[in-house]
Amino acid sequence: MKVSERGLAFIAAHEGFASRAYLDPAGVVTIGYGFTMRSRIFASWWLSRHGGPLKVGNVLSREDASKLLLTMLDEEYAPPVEKALAHLTQSEFDACVSVIYNLGARALGWKWAAALRSGDRDGAARLLAQTGVTAGGRRLKGLERRRKDEADLLKTGDYGSAVFPLGPNEAATDPAVHEAQAALTQLGYQPGPVDGLSGQRTKAAVRAFQRDNPPLLVDGQIGPATLSLLSRLMAKKGAERTGAGLGLAGSGAVSLAGFHWQSALLAGLCLLLLVLAIGVVWRFRGRIAAVVTSLWMQSGAKRWVGRESTASS
Repeated sequence: MKVSERGLAFIAAHEGFASRAYLDPAGVVTIGYGFTMRSRIFASWWLSRHGGPLKVGNVLSREDASKLLLTMLDEEYAPPVEKALAHLTQSEFDACVSVIYNLGARALGWKWAAALRSGDRDGAARLLAQTGVTAGGRRLKGLERRRKDEADLLKTGDYGSAVFPLGPNEAATDPAVHEAQAALTQLGYQPGPVDGLSGQRTKAAVRAFQRDNPPLLVDGQIGPATLSLLSRLMAKKGAERTGAGLGLAGSGAVSLAGFHWQSALLAGLCLLLLVLAIGVVWRFRGRIAAVVTSLWMQSGAKRWVGRESTASS
């Protein structure tokens, strides 16, 4: 079984096309329609032509990317789905291949796939919508949208309005554009209203952001590379705000951010030894006093004898 043309458009639409390699939100070097060196077919193709691994800033034509996507789906990502999940309709198969293309074949061992194998399509869709929505330890809106769309395709057969090969769709409201506008606004690039429409002000803000962040391609388009960097910068900004909040909350008190359990353990041990030492001194205070007095008296006697000897001479 192979991915249909509509399934191909669905996957390409969710991946987006990047002609120049970038770091995805998890820090993985990515190019084309989500291609990375983790793909057996892409890695082999890239190494045979470039002699080394994919690096940030490398370029790939849309024509080559389209051919690669077809080959990778047919030979690398569709076969595990066909083997693990039998008796699927075409739309169900396309939805599952999209999941595996994004999450890897290991996702076929998760709960959503088990529910689908048992015939519970609605339950599988419900579980799928909550699966694999984080990257780099962060929950990403783009992954949430993709899981929801895959779950809808699995349950209802609705492919949406994707067209392949993809071109910029500037007239329609786009959740990714809305997300980018919100981030650009917080970063001070003034894209205009946060309305999901890629107008002239938004394009100008995107171009300014791209110029400030090489090796992004300065084209004014909100592609996967631009979205990925915006996501990472917003995560960093959020972490800085959280750190500043902790610093203010901890003013005049012990800072949890600077707390080290090893230091606390050492301090506790020293305190325990001090208490024990005081206890021993108190327990044998009489004997200790007698010894100290005896030593003092012996020392005094020696000094007296010394003075007498000096006087005699």
